[in-house]
Amino acid sequence: MFTNSIKPLIAEAQKQMSHSFDPLHDLRHVERVVENTKKISQNIKLSQKERDALELAAWWHDASRALSNRPSMIWMAFFDDNLSAFALLFYAIRYRVVSSVMIKTFFILMCSGMMTGKFMTKIFADKRTKILLNLLKDADMMDVLNIQRFYEAGHLAQMSKANLRKFRTLIWFNLHTNILEMKTIEARVYIEETIKNFIAWLSQTEIYLWHVENFGKEWLEKTMFQLENRLNNVIEMNSISYATSN
Repeated sequence: MFTNSIKPLIAEAQKQMSHSFDPLHDLRHVERVVENTKKISQNIKLSQKERDALELAAWWHDASRALSNRPSMIWMAFFDDNLSAFALLFYAIRYRVVSSVMIKTFFILMCSGMMTGKFMTKIFADKRTKILLNLLKDADMMDVLNIQRFYEAGHLAQMSKANLRKFRTLIWFNLHTNILEMKTIEARVYIEETIKNFIAWLSQTEIYLWHVENFGKEWLEKTMFQLENRLNNVIEMNSISYATSN
């Protein structure tokens, strides 16, 4: 149960995200990220203030998506955490609920930014803050392969050639970089299950044929191949972690 000081900030985040102009970074996405943080942190020893900061960061990490009526699927990723951090600070001052939890959340979001993250983490993040930061990043990335979200992205891609290019770019980026490599052991267990479920869904005849029709068989086969490779890597890492822990 979180402390009263962050209740109005969570309510404001919910309000902001319900008006998000980015259908892939909306209230439903944020709600799933919040649940993911709770799931992967449940067996980690965190203080109540740390859990509050982690949950508050999960609610606010994409708040910047509601600031523009035309948020870019690509470029917004470079700045969203930083803008969200300052949006949180603005409302904390407005509601007069500036607290140690809010300040820690502010720095978690600043350290999470793609452009300034490494610098901010090196300067401002202590060991405990890094733990929260890794949990937030893993919880967010776990939603990349959420089936409903991926399906909705596919429908959006059909609306224009520009959207189709963005969709292909995002899929390539997600599968060819380390973005899906979980930073915490706890999250790796869940991402293995998530990838397995995603492959099973994508292999269903109706779903498979829909993607072939809209994106081409070659693209889909390459995507499936990359997913299988990603799954094998995760399984190997989980096996190593299990062997080490025992």
